[in-house]
Order: sequence, then C-alpha cells, then structure tokens
Amino acid sequence: MRRSLLCGVALLGAVQAHAADMGESFLRGSSVVAAPVGPRWDGFYLGAHVGYSVPGIDFVNNTGDIRTLAGLAAISNATVTPLGSQDSTSPHFGGFIGYNTQWDGAVIGVEGTYNWIGKALTAANGVTGNYVPGNPALAYSFAGAETARIIDYGTLRMRGGWAAGMFMPYATFGLAIGRMDIDRTVGVTASATAATPPGTVVPPPVAVTQSLVNQFGYGWAAGLGVDFCLLANLFVRAEYEYVQFPDVQGLNAHIHNVRLGAALKF
Repeated sequence: MRRSLLCGVALLGAVQAHAADMGESFLRGSSVVAAPVGPRWDGFYLGAHVGYSVPGIDFVNNTGDIRTLAGLAAISNATVTPLGSQDSTSPHFGGFIGYNTQWDGAVIGVEGTYNWIGKALTAANGVTGNYVPGNPALAYSFAGAETARIIDYGTLRMRGGWAAGMFMPYATFGLAIGRMDIDRTVGVTASATAATPPGTVVPPPVAVTQSLVNQFGYGWAAGLGVDFCLLANLFVRAEYEYVQFPDVQGLNAHIHNVRLGAALKF
C-alpha cells in the first residue's frame, strides 16, 4: 500500500514537471495561423490616365440661333432645314486625386478628375433655306453651320467599391463641368425673281460669323471600373465613364470614355 502511494505521488510530480516544460501554449491548445490580409484601399491617392473618347453633340436646338444671326428670325415664310448632330472619336488624357475610407470590404471615397479632349465637331447638316419677302420681290437663300470644340472637362464624384483581394471593383457618380468653344457661320444670297421690278438692286451676298469662347457647361458623370493593387502604394485601373452636358449655349453634348490609369497611394 505504501509503495503504491509513493508511485502515485512520483507519477503526479512527473506529469506536472512535463507540463511546466511545455509552457502555457500547451494549456491553451494549438496555435491558430492568421489568415492573409488583402491590401488596404483607404487614404489619399494621386494618379494619371489616358483613354479614348466618343463625344457627340446635338445642334438641333440652335437652328433658331443661325436664323437670328442671318437676320431671318422675323421671316415667317422661310423654309429651314435644321441643324443635325454629330459623333466623333478622340484620345484624351488627364489625372485624378481622391480619398478612400474602408470598413471591412466596403470602400467609400470621393474623387476629382481632369480630362483634356480638344475635339471639334461640326453640325452634320447645315441650316439651309429660302424665302421671298414680297417687297421688293427678291428670293433669298441662306446656309449656315455651327462648330463646337470640346476642350476639357472635370468631375467631382463619389466612389463606392468592394475590396476583393487584389481587386477593387467600383461605381462612380457625380457632377461635371466642361469647357467648349462655339463658332457659328451663315451666308445669305439674294437673287431676282420674275416678280422683281426692273431696276431693283440685288444686294451682294452677306456672310456673318459669331465666336463664343470658353463656354462652360454643367452636367453629370457616371462610371464603372476596377482598381488592381500592384504594390502596397501603387495601383492601376480600368474604367468606363459617361458624361452628359444638357445645355451649353443650346447644345446638348455627351461623351463616352474608356481609360487606363495608375496611381500612388499615400
């Protein structure tokens, strides 16, 4: 009996000593390996981009401006073919600056962009027409056109995305301000008719031009894109953006953009 008691005490002491040698980690259980953490998207960033634009302008609302320029606004029997619309293509380049905040995977931020285009578009169909004022009986024909050059534009937009590993897809929506130069031209030619009294002096052709420089338009912009993290402080992006300017001196302008960019995070 005494021998059994001594053996039990010795065994208990050996177990306690072995547990002390193994340390506290044995008592807490196996260590858990932390899951890898993706890049953080919060903070300031600054970048540049290049892309391809498809601008379009609807000139039809300015048909009356061409008539006024030619002095025909009060002529009720003038037959007028209205101005048309035109789309074109152009490269563009610019830059962007922004700030993100991040909650788990959700990323919310604000971003400002600048984009230079410098593309001129001319109404596909010029204003044409004729009229007979009655006294003296002369026939007049006129032809006019309008050209608008989209110089550049900027946006201030909200951005919402989701961090998915090295990628961060996002959507944008915000305000846009654009700058355009507008040129209007019209020529009026008079001619005699069978009803023109003899000796009536037919006036020479008249050409009138009007230039409107640095005309600003206000609108909105929306887009979709994805950022990809290359390094802890460097990412690249691909983006599509649509911009609408509903009224720039009567013109309705829009721009489709696709672009690639790169930025540094701070």
